[in-house]
Amino acid sequence: MSSPSSSGPTSATPEAAGRTPGRFWWLVVATVVATYLLIVLGAVVRVTGSGMGCADDWPLCQGRLFPPLEFGPLLEYTHRLVGAMVSALIVAVVGGIWLRFRHQRRLVMLASGVVVLLAIQIGLGAVTVMTELDPLVVLIHLGLAMLVLGALVMLAVYTGPAGDAVLTTGDSQSLDQWLGFRTLVLTTAVAIYVLVMTGAAVRATGATWSCIGWPDCNGLLLPLGVDPLVDTHLLHRFTAYTIAVLAVFAVVRARPWRRRFPAVWWGALALVASVVAQGAIGVWGVTAGFVPLVQALHVAGASAAWTAAVALAALVTRSPAPAAGAGVASEPRPADDPPPPPAGADDSPDIPRPPADEALQTARANRGPLAGFLQLTKPRIILLLLAPTLCAMIVAADGWPSPLLVAATLLGGALAAGAANAFNHYLDRDIDAVMHRTAHRALPAGILRPRQAVWFGLVLAVLSFVVLTVFANLLAALLAQAAIVFYIFVYTRWLKRSSPSNIVIGGAAGAVPPLVGWAAVTGSIGLLPLYLFAIIFYWTPPHFWALALLIKDDYARARIPMLPVVRGGGETRRQIVLYSILMVAITLLLVPFQLAGLFYLASAVLLGGLFVFYAVRLLREASAVAARLLFKYSVIYLYLILAAIVVDQKFIGV
Repeated sequence: MSSPSSSGPTSATPEAAGRTPGRFWWLVVATVVATYLLIVLGAVVRVTGSGMGCADDWPLCQGRLFPPLEFGPLLEYTHRLVGAMVSALIVAVVGGIWLRFRHQRRLVMLASGVVVLLAIQIGLGAVTVMTELDPLVVLIHLGLAMLVLGALVMLAVYTGPAGDAVLTTGDSQSLDQWLGFRTLVLTTAVAIYVLVMTGAAVRATGATWSCIGWPDCNGLLLPLGVDPLVDTHLLHRFTAYTIAVLAVFAVVRARPWRRRFPAVWWGALALVASVVAQGAIGVWGVTAGFVPLVQALHVAGASAAWTAAVALAALVTRSPAPAAGAGVASEPRPADDPPPPPAGADDSPDIPRPPADEALQTARANRGPLAGFLQLTKPRIILLLLAPTLCAMIVAADGWPSPLLVAATLLGGALAAGAANAFNHYLDRDIDAVMHRTAHRALPAGILRPRQAVWFGLVLAVLSFVVLTVFANLLAALLAQAAIVFYIFVYTRWLKRSSPSNIVIGGAAGAVPPLVGWAAVTGSIGLLPLYLFAIIFYWTPPHFWALALLIKDDYARARIPMLPVVRGGGETRRQIVLYSILMVAITLLLVPFQLAGLFYLASAVLLGGLFVFYAVRLLREASAVAARLLFKYSVIYLYLILAAIVVDQKFIGV
């Protein structure tokens, strides 16, 4: 999700800057607290076995408007009532954002995302009851609840008061230190979400009691490969150990900023305290037995750690980074100095922004080779590619695919995508050097040598083939390698520099992941993954052309014949509308071919309607704002349409 700041000169909104908290901010905070308590109450319902206290009725309870006076039904009904009240609070918060912060596009987009998540969460609540608490449905229900909580925490931080000092003297090295600290915090937040989901997977697969004792497991120090349930449990433990190290490092890295950014310092302390507390509860559980009280506290601790991590991540993206030449020991900005410029740059790596100042470019160029190798893989694009892989695996499996197969396939897919992106960096290093958006990349910035990028890509490609062949099958491995070859030679080497249809044809490489996921589970290719391929194939042009409209000057400077450069903005916008309609039509074909049901149909109509709406708005307004909104929504759309397929196939259709 976008944050209100790119590099952090300042990111507090004008409405929030320089004032004490108002009633609306307290409403947001109250909604965060209520959402947290709702998650904990849901855990209590789950561990006490009260989830079916109202049978499979929804929204009634055992066929009644009011539940019988028994513990199970009362607890489940209370959970539903609290959920309804929290939903009303969230709607009030979103409405307030739309009214009070309507000129802050990032806040509006974040609030709109909360509404979408809330709608899906309400639907999943009903599905959870109707499927009689299917473990996988409960897992997804918890994952979405955490996303809602995290988004609300971000809104609370972004709409809160801004009282941080701005640094003005010192050396430019502090810029790199701040950016490194921010990366560490964001990584920790993502890792904690992974920890929450692995914990939910432990519960869903019945692996909670498979590993007793600490630091050993069933009397052994590291019993890997003995039992898949033990492996799942140990994966959760090792994820927790990693997060503990990250949290400690976050405190160490935050200490130099404790006087200038006290909120960040206290946020780091809260993060490490919550992680330690959660670890202590986990140790208590594996040594004393996971009684219901411990299980409920474990969920409460995980939610607290997630809340602290997201709050700290929001603080470091909202708080002003040191100004050019800023140092840790500098004095506050004099009162008569002009205020820092308002936040306006988008933080997405693929959204164009004005050229960075010399100090920021220097800070980026001074990053080490490890950061350069990571940049070669384009991690954010990899995440977008892994979503259809996971969707195809879930739908293809008879039940739930084994965690080892899922992890190996996603790892193999990530390695393949990273290899393709590394070769893309190598082949495009000449044009990257003349484009503002890409001038800071590892090769044009001189962080890595071209030969290093080639060898890195080869190593990743080989590792991908080995991982997929050993843990999945040869077909999945060959499909991944075919995507690498197609992306390198057909798109990057040939079409990108020769034809305005480059992204139309070249986008086929990005549509291969669902085929890989399906093949990894079944050893074959079915009709549904081919439709997923088609959906992504037709999704790619409007998604990418919206971005190309924003950076067409960059492409023109590099002499890349992207559609906006060759045919102009008007024709590009018309093609975006055309491909958007074609994409939506293809998504609807799954229903008459009996590959999806009514839940998916309703989701596809709603999500596709919004996609076409944004495309038509771009055609009419012909503005950068409309192009940016379509680009951002297209990413959200892909995740949600894949989620709708999973829910329809695995939960509604059973």
